[in-house]
Amino acid sequence: MSIRTSTILVIALVMVAGYVLFVQVGQQPEPEDEPPWFYNVDINDMTRISITEQGEQAVFFLDDDNHWRLDSLDGLPVGLDRWGGVTLLLSGPKTRRELVDAQPTDLEQYGLASPSSRIDIDLKDGRAINVLMGFPTPDEVGFYGQVEGFPQVYTIVKSWKDVHTRLIYEPPYPEWYYKINTSLLQEVELETPDGKAELSIGEEGWHLNDEEMTPIDQELADEFLASLEQPTQSLAAYGPVDLAEYGLDEPSLTLLLRTIEVSQEGVRFISTTILRFGDAAEDGSAYYGQAEREEILQDIFSVNADWIDRIQAVVAQLPLSDTAAQGG
Repeated sequence: MSIRTSTILVIALVMVAGYVLFVQVGQQPEPEDEPPWFYNVDINDMTRISITEQGEQAVFFLDDDNHWRLDSLDGLPVGLDRWGGVTLLLSGPKTRRELVDAQPTDLEQYGLASPSSRIDIDLKDGRAINVLMGFPTPDEVGFYGQVEGFPQVYTIVKSWKDVHTRLIYEPPYPEWYYKINTSLLQEVELETPDGKAELSIGEEGWHLNDEEMTPIDQELADEFLASLEQPTQSLAAYGPVDLAEYGLDEPSLTLLLRTIEVSQEGVRFISTTILRFGDAAEDGSAYYGQAEREEILQDIFSVNADWIDRIQAVVAQLPLSDTAAQGG
């Protein structure tokens, strides 16, 4: 084949390929219109979040170490198992955002004249996004929303609102936060360097988990349950840390608490909490502790010293197993 013929074939091939590409591009379907933005902010610009519903409120703030905290309970850090994704959702609703009224003349019909629910987001530059939440839509799938200072009314998916207002009634406590309901306790294990005691509750009351199922005196059982009521807690250090610095490499007290609880769906389940406590703080007002949770390195927290002292006083009245005392 001559060079001239080869050149003509190459030029023809290029022309055919260009024509096919032109036709394919021309036949591509036009993209569907995206729903309009309700609002949109960068999650890294948020510094404070306030959620209000029917007069109840939950407030969260970003601390100097870039951790979110509850603006209550001495500024406890939020638990990531509940908080994860909250700021992303608040950066701007991504689903079912439809403009229903660009210039409303009657906000009452949308429940936005005097909304009882709102979310206020403070930003680093001093600006704020104030989201007003009104009535549910007729199909109850969404709700009417408006950004304060702008006239437009949108519909937003209801679950977006539910996720955030739930934080008012079920705060996102940190994973180590002690909130055991002692009336639901079924089994407790207490371990110290001197030994270990295992207790369970049965039809006749609390007893040791030994061969004789030795019953525990009612007065001691009451003292034991009272000692397990909720202590005062605060963050001592974000993990991971050197456990020896807090005496947690060789705990002075370990608690295993099992409760039987009922989910919102009515399903009964066993919940297990494991807490280890180490040294006392320098001023003696608190003890350091750490929670065990799915092998995740947990933060170090502190509890009031008299709470630990009361538990230790109960342990001192219980027979400890020799096996535990030997480290078995």
